[in-house]
Amino acid sequence: MNSVNYKRLEKSLTDVIQEAQLKIGYDHHPITLYYPTESVARLLGTPEEDADNTEHALASLSAHTADTLGAIQVTRDDKRFCFHISAEGTQYVHEQLPDPAFLRAFLQVMRGLTVSFDDILAVFHQFSDKVHCEKLEGNEEFDYLVYFEDGTPDSYRYCIKLDDDGDAVYHRFTPEDYAAFGF
Repeated sequence: MNSVNYKRLEKSLTDVIQEAQLKIGYDHHPITLYYPTESVARLLGTPEEDADNTEHALASLSAHTADTLGAIQVTRDDKRFCFHISAEGTQYVHEQLPDPAFLRAFLQVMRGLTVSFDDILAVFHQFSDKVHCEKLEGNEEFDYLVYFEDGTPDSYRYCIKLDDDGDAVYHRFTPEDYAAFGF
């Protein structure tokens, strides 16, 4: 098997934990995260069409996360992997990782009673001059794609949907997942 990129998966897991903690607060409990098998393969650099190979690579994940997230229990069903992260792992994220200032500001705007796209875009521009913004024509799920062109402060692709009542929803994808989903 080629070199497996555990760091990318660990970064994704910690990013999702931080996002959850910003949304609902930190409560020193374990967390369970679900990822599509293809996303895990892309993060690890294993062949997407070989879920068994990806599962085999995940058997060594806890050895790579012992000092940060601790032992991660991984299970698999036919379409996704489930990552069970201990309370100690979520505590590590809460206490040891730097504050995700952009994500905090972004979520603050998204929680507003009414959300405008200008307000959302202003948060991106508050953190970088290199912001890509694209209207997603013909896409029923999302209206806009926004991301930082140089990957700073993060490399996620933010897909945003606005409705007429001033409500907004988003999903953030890795660049590879965004490309694979073919928006």
